[in-house]
Amino acid sequence: MSTNSAKIFSIEGYEDSDFKKKIGLFQLQVAPDKFDISFGQNPSETSKNVNGDVLVAGSPGKELRDLSFSFLIDNSGVFPQLPSGCNKIGSSIMPAVNLLNKITVLVDDDSHTKPFVWAIWSDLQIQGRVSNVSYNYSFFNENGEPIRASVSMQITEIATEKPTQRSPDISRMPSVKDGDNLVKFCEDFYDDKNFYLKIAELNNLSSFRALERGKRLEFPPIKK
Repeated sequence: MSTNSAKIFSIEGYEDSDFKKKIGLFQLQVAPDKFDISFGQNPSETSKNVNGDVLVAGSPGKELRDLSFSFLIDNSGVFPQLPSGCNKIGSSIMPAVNLLNKITVLVDDDSHTKPFVWAIWSDLQIQGRVSNVSYNYSFFNENGEPIRASVSMQITEIATEKPTQRSPDISRMPSVKDGDNLVKFCEDFYDDKNFYLKIAELNNLSSFRALERGKRLEFPPIKK
């Protein structure tokens, strides 16, 4: 599979296996520099894995996947987009690392389980849990704070008892470019510019005017 796609690779964290209670979003600055998919056996009957997730048999011939990839978190200014969670070039990348950990591996105090993750990259989607993540820090600022790290991650796909009700249409999830605005997006997707406030609300935007460059927005079907 090519890793040269212009689409942004995003990782969403959820509290539940129905993927309704969202924890947060992390977006890669550039496409992964390593990307592998392996296929495991599809369970033939209802069972549970080591995390306690209920696994059920899927469609005939379908196997659950393991997604392994590596990427950079870099706040040196070499990439036009700041790391998720960071707001100033040259500052520590630990806010980005902490955000990524929060939505992928930190155990919830109440449920005592790790988050569920939804990885989306162009037409690839995988829902599961992060089985491994590691960081290699390689560049530091004048204060000794890390500003670059190589991240390796593995996501193991799960099949749950209930299929998720959310199935985003990637073609309706554009990334913001210079000059883009919600009014124009709404005219393109709905033929009605008056939906811009609704879309701002659905995407948790603090302002419909100032859109963050590189941020992916979702334009779901809206009943008129």
